[in-house]
Amino acid sequence: MAISSVIVCYNEAQKLENCLESLTDWVDEIVIVDMGSTDATMILAEKFGAKIYKEKLVPYVELIRESSIAKAKNEWVLVIDPDERIPKSLSSKLKLLPEKGNFEAVNIPRKNIIFGKWIKHTNWWPDYQIRFFKKGRVTWPSQIHCYPRVSGKIVNLPKEENLAIEHFNYQTVSDFLKRQNRYSDAEASNLFACGKRFSYFNLCWRPTRVFLQRYFRHLGFLDGFAGLALSFLSSYSQLALEVKLWEKTKKLSSS
Repeated sequence: MAISSVIVCYNEAQKLENCLESLTDWVDEIVIVDMGSTDATMILAEKFGAKIYKEKLVPYVELIRESSIAKAKNEWVLVIDPDERIPKSLSSKLKLLPEKGNFEAVNIPRKNIIFGKWIKHTNWWPDYQIRFFKKGRVTWPSQIHCYPRVSGKIVNLPKEENLAIEHFNYQTVSDFLKRQNRYSDAEASNLFACGKRFSYFNLCWRPTRVFLQRYFRHLGFLDGFAGLALSFLSSYSQLALEVKLWEKTKKLSSS
């Protein structure tokens, strides 16, 4: 059974090497789709023998997820981001799984390391992701952070640390705010295009709900100060999204 890995990159040299090292010796093809990197990303890609394709820069990866996967040649595909790693225990499991059952995709837990800490609560664990699948059986919507559609049976791996993708997510508050600003731009545009409009009720309620859910319902307080900070920051991101929706609604009303 041959496996292709697919990675979409843009100036990811600082993170990419560890990602690529976690793929060596078990995947048969590495496909890197680069969106115009100006750092050492391409040097690392060549070092690891990746097949390199060029794409225009897009605001978020889902817009080119489908076209990137189409470049893989093998039956089974692993989608991984530059800030993620596959531990040996997980790669051994994934390599053997297709020989043991009739299924089309694997739902894998993801271990998020945020601000240097594994976040075990705050709605960040187990953070299941469809990342390993038969080519042609999984499709990604173009909306940001959408769960893919799977045609066929899904296998769920146990919620165990040694079977989780390691995701070195936001490492600083500045990193969190920078990326969330970009994500909320895209999400506000998607919502507006679908007919959603600003309301004062949502402005007040949705950020509040995000905090309450993350910190209390999902036990964010057990993650210490990091859980508190992430709950507040997630609430702030929702607030920014609602205000951006207000901007679009206001612009429509004045046109």
